[in-house]
Amino acid sequence: MRIRGWQIGAFAVALVLVVLVGKGGRSGPVPTVQSVSADVVNLVPTPAPAADPQPRNIILISIDTLRADHMGLYGYHRPTTPNIDRFARGALVFDRAYAAAPFTSPSIVSMLTGLYPYHHGVRLLWQQVDPDLVTLPDLLRAAGYQTAAVVSNIVLGNEAIGLGSRFDHYDEQMHDSTWHRPEMRERRAEATTDAAVAWLGTGRDPQRPFFLWVHYIDPHCPYNPPPDKPVAFTHDTPQPVQPRRIPPSVREPDILDGLFYVDRYDEEIAYTDAQVRRLLDALGDMDLLDSGLTIITADHGEQMIDGNTSFFSHGFDVRDAVVHIPLILRGPGLRARRESQPVSICDITPTVLAAAGADCPAGLDGRCLSADISPRPPYVEGPDSGGSGGLQRAFVYPDRKVIVQHGRSNVPRRAWAYDLANDPAERCPLPVDKAEPAYRILVRMILDDPNPGGVPEKYRHGKRPSALVAGGADAEAVTRLRALGYIE
Repeated sequence: MRIRGWQIGAFAVALVLVVLVGKGGRSGPVPTVQSVSADVVNLVPTPAPAADPQPRNIILISIDTLRADHMGLYGYHRPTTPNIDRFARGALVFDRAYAAAPFTSPSIVSMLTGLYPYHHGVRLLWQQVDPDLVTLPDLLRAAGYQTAAVVSNIVLGNEAIGLGSRFDHYDEQMHDSTWHRPEMRERRAEATTDAAVAWLGTGRDPQRPFFLWVHYIDPHCPYNPPPDKPVAFTHDTPQPVQPRRIPPSVREPDILDGLFYVDRYDEEIAYTDAQVRRLLDALGDMDLLDSGLTIITADHGEQMIDGNTSFFSHGFDVRDAVVHIPLILRGPGLRARRESQPVSICDITPTVLAAAGADCPAGLDGRCLSADISPRPPYVEGPDSGGSGGLQRAFVYPDRKVIVQHGRSNVPRRAWAYDLANDPAERCPLPVDKAEPAYRILVRMILDDPNPGGVPEKYRHGKRPSALVAGGADAEAVTRLRALGYIE
C-alpha cells in the first residue's frame, strides 16, 4: 500500500475557535481562521500523538442506524440500551460525536481511514475503496496486529466495498431475511455475536495483539425485532402519518401509526444491546476486555417522525437525527467522564493507532481523542434531499451548525445555520454571513472537490439505480438494496 501524496503533504493550519450562540437565535462570535489556503479542506490537522509502547487489543463495535438520542446514556426515556449504558459508566463518553455522512459506506470508510469522504473518495454505496487508499487494518497489520472483521450489512460485503483483503479474517456471511421480505439479506445480531465469539475462541492467535471490528445491522430498516427480543415497547395514543411518509422498505400492511415503527426501531436497538452484552461478556471471560481498548459507535442515525419529507429513513441531509452518533471509549489510561466537544467518526483511526503503538500517517482529518479534545468542528456531508443532485455540507460547533448546499456543478447555492442550543430539533434555519470563516471554508471545499456534486467521475455517466448507489450493483444487489430502503 502507498499513502497518497496529499496525505503526507504539509497542510496550512486553520485555527478555529468555538462558535458561541447568543440568545434568541442571534449568532455570537464566529470561528477565527488565521490561514486558509486553497488546498486546505480540513480544519487543524493535529500531529500524531506518541504511540503507546504497549500494544493493546482493540475491539471496535459499530451499530448500523443507531441514533444517539435513542439510547439511555444520551437521555432517552426508554430502556433501549441498559447494557451499553452500564458499560459506558466506566468509559469516556462523547456527547456530540458525528458521522461523516448519513449512510453506511462513506461513513464507515471514514471510520477506518481517519479521512472525510472528499479525501477517501467513497461517496456512494456499492463503491469499492481505492486499492491505493491506506486503511486502519492495513496500518495495524503492518504493526504486527492480527485483524478480523464480522459484518452484517450487504453494503459492507467485499463485493460491495472491497475491504475484505484489508483484514486477515473477513466474515461477511449474511443469510437472514424476514418473513415478508425474502429478498432481504442481513445477519441478525445473535449470529453476528456468535461469529465474533467463534473467531475469538478459535481464530485468534494468542501470541499477537488483535483488532476486531464487529458491525451490527439490526436497527436498520425494516424494523423487525425477533420474537425473543428482551423488551416490547408500546404506546397509548397513535400518531397517524400519511402513507407517502413511510418508505416501502419500512411500511407494514395497513399500519399508519408512526409510533408503531418507533416502537419496533427501539426494540431492534434493545435486541442489539443484549447481543453487545454477550460479546462484551465473552471478551471478559477470556480476559480480553479490561486490558484492551473497546469502542462502541454507529455509522449514522435514522429519521423517526422528525424528517423533512420521508420518515424512518436516512441517507440524505445533515440533520442531527441522521448524523449524531454515539461514541464510547473504554480502556486503560482513559478516565471515565463525559465530553461535550463535538468530535468526528474520523477520530477513531488515530485514536486506535495510538492505543496500538502504531505510527499515525500525517495528514489525517481525524485526531487522537485520548490526547487531544480541543475545540475543532467536525465536518459532515450528505446528499441534498431537495433534488439538486448535490450535497449539503456542514461544520458542527458546540451550539451551532453551519450548512452550505450545492448542486451537481459544485456551485454553492444556499447557506443556513441552526442554533443548536435553542433549536436542537433544527426547525428554524438562520441566515449565514458570507464573511463567516466556516462559510468561506465550506465554499472552498465545494469549489475544490474533484467529484462534482459529490459523485465520483466514473459514476457520473450512465444509469445508476438511485442517488445513493453506484453503477456496479447487479440485479440481485439492487433487489437487496431496495429491501434496505436505498432504492425506491
